[in-house]
Formats: sequence, C-alpha cells, structure tokens
Amino acid sequence: MSGPIVGKRRLRAELRRLRRERELTQDLVAAEMEWSLSKLIRIENGTVAISVSDLRSLLAYYRVHDPRTVDDLLALARAAKRRMWWDEFRPALSGQLVNYVGFEAEAAQVGEWSPIMFPTLLQTRRYSDATGEPESARRVEFQARRQEELFAREEPPRLQLLLDETVLRRNPIPGDDALLVDQLEHTIEVAQRPYADVRVVPLSAGYHPGWEGEFAVLDFGIDDSVLYRGRLLWEEPELVAAGRNTLESLVGRALSQEATLDLLRQVVSELK
Repeated sequence: MSGPIVGKRRLRAELRRLRRERELTQDLVAAEMEWSLSKLIRIENGTVAISVSDLRSLLAYYRVHDPRTVDDLLALARAAKRRMWWDEFRPALSGQLVNYVGFEAEAAQVGEWSPIMFPTLLQTRRYSDATGEPESARRVEFQARRQEELFAREEPPRLQLLLDETVLRRNPIPGDDALLVDQLEHTIEVAQRPYADVRVVPLSAGYHPGWEGEFAVLDFGIDDSVLYRGRLLWEEPELVAAGRNTLESLVGRALSQEATLDLLRQVVSELK
C-alpha cells in the first residue's frame, strides 16, 4: 500500500494523464466539475489532497469505469490522508526533509553521496547528536526512528551509500575517539547487510562531480525517481538523470565493497 506522500504523487500523475489523454483543458474540467480552476491545479500539483467523493465524480467525468482502476485510484486518495510516524515531527523539522523521508520510506533503492559526514542512514545516535545544533534532540530522535522504520521493512530498500574518505577521519568532537570508533564499527556492521552497498571514494580519485555537494536519488521503479539536493526535492527528469549519472560516476571511482571494509577496519585499528 502506498503511503501518503508517494500515494499523492502517483495519484496526481494519473489524474494529469487521464485529462491529457482525453484532450481536456484544466479550465474545461474545472467548469464541468463546478470547481474553481485553482482547486484543480492544486490537486494536479499535489498541493492538496482530493477527497474520495470528488475523485469518484472526476473519474466518472473522465469515463473511467473499470472497477479495478477505480479502486486503485481511490486507495491512493485514501492513502494520501493517512497519518504516518513522521507527522509528529513536522513542527520541529523542515517540510522538505519530512517529505523526503516519506519518499524514502517507500523507495525500492536509495542512492546517496555524502562528502562531509556519514550518511544519515548510517549515523549512530551519538554521531547524529554531535553533528547537530545543541537543541537538536528532537532531530536525533527523528533520525533514529527513521533508520528503525526503514530497516524494519519486510524488504528494506537497496542502499547504495557513498562517502568521501575524509569522512572516516573527521571527528565531530576532537579527541573523542570512542565516538568515531563506534560510528565506524556501526558502518562496518551495516555495510555487511545483504541490502547494503557502502563504499568509500578515496582521495586518490581526484576531482569528480561529487565535489559539488551531497545529494540522494530515490528509485521507486522503472522511470520513477526523485532527486534530493540542496535540501529540496526535484522530480524533473533531466535533473534526476543528472543526479543518477553523478552517482554512477562516483561508484566508478569508489573502492570495492571489500576494499571499503578493509579501510574502515584499518581506521578503527588506528584509533584504538
């Protein structure tokens, strides 16, 4: 079953497709439904959720009568109104981050590049706390819950987590080697899970597109992906494709999984 964020995204895409297939303008549909034009635009843009009763009427107008199709679309509309675990954190966190986690919760694959610190999905509570603001207790709780919920899925997403070699030695609290050792050992444990592909891009890789900053690509299926960059979500195909190409370029420069594990263990040995 789709969650509220992905469900709304899939529903709005399907409603746009149905209208365009029938060669109908937004103005005409809004007039026929006796809605304001802004209401239809907000529904198609995903700004607001459509009610089940309005959706039934709209599908009837579009002459969608197949029971299975109607039921599937109604299920998406209901999913868009479901409350999820992350809703309780909305007052303390940015809307874009919460929406990203909603997408992440249903992704089939998560690809992430982290040039400054360990990826959030690898961070221990102590590391997360040390890399946030003093009043970030709520954020730390959110990140821990995020990992717990994602990894508890019956089929966790495939993880492709890439990090710069400098991250391994960048201690958020200078002198607290135990914090960094704990983080490194946790990374080693996660890296050996069957769904995880954790790799280090070595300093010897030289200049590469990853110097432009961190980002993530979430895949939901064939030709269905989003890019998270600059703390914003992007769905434009050309931007997502550029992000994917950068990710693939970084994989080509990264150490193998075994070499990455060897390097992680080496750094742990140096710190102990």
